[in-house]
Amino acid sequence: VILHEDKKYYPSALEVYGPEVETLVQEEDAQPLTQPLIEPVRRKKFAYTEASIPTTTYDPEFLADLMDCPELIRNVVLCGHLHHGKVCPKFFLN
Repeated sequence: VILHEDKKYYPSALEVYGPEVETLVQEEDAQPLTQPLIEPVRRKKFAYTEASIPTTTYDPEFLADLMDCPELIRNVVLCGHLHHGKVCPKFFLN
């Protein structure tokens, strides 16, 4: 009959890591309570404005605020092989 106190469920640190490794068991936290475990995500605020901007139908402040929400930005790509007419749709838009 083996008593509950005599059962060995997990190997010791010496058996796991070997005799050449020093293991420390600390009872108190080294991190202060004022510091969170996971730092909050800091939102970046872009404040770059160009002095000589050509006239557009969009407000430059709207475009600067759009950079704060990258999930609202839509990009369009026309890709293809060299000399296969990727520039031709540009002439139709002008």
